[in-house]
Amino acid sequence: MPDPHAIIDQLSPGEALAILKTLAASNQQLARRIAKMGMAYLSKVDAEEVAAALYDELDALEVEEVWDRSGKTRHGYVDTGEAADQMIEEVIEPYLERLKKHQKLGMSTEANKLCMGLLLGLYQFDRESQSEFKNWAIDAPGEFALSVIEAWKDGKPGRKDVTALKQFIADELSAWEAHLVRELS
Repeated sequence: MPDPHAIIDQLSPGEALAILKTLAASNQQLARRIAKMGMAYLSKVDAEEVAAALYDELDALEVEEVWDRSGKTRHGYVDTGEAADQMIEEVIEPYLERLKKHQKLGMSTEANKLCMGLLLGLYQFDRESQSEFKNWAIDAPGEFALSVIEAWKDGKPGRKDVTALKQFIADELSAWEAHLVRELS
């Protein structure tokens, strides 16, 4: 039989998940160990790292793709701003799914950090990026920040969490403070 690690390395994410679920279903002690390891892995959320990763992904968007996606289509016309918004949405969506996952698991501290990181990444992209792409999505970072707050609010954060987010916004996102805090009220 080949090396077990070599076999594991060749499994697709779907195959690995199916095997993991089968193992967990067959052994409660193993299921608890898997869950504990999963929670430890999911609890590693650093707002600064999230902000940097989001900023890098947004800053890497290419204006040429906006042009490729916009214009006349079989179903009508796609405006360049709409194409740019779609591209930003595609970048942010996995982060929002991660936010929902943390909320669903009752990991509010991690959800809060993730929310703060997303807001900071959008803010930094809005304020610091020299990307030509950004010219096609001028208002998008602020609008997507509202989407992040909406998704975060869907997790029913407590009063303390809302207060902490308001303080974070005041401290780190001062130019957006009025815009975002209104959404939290």
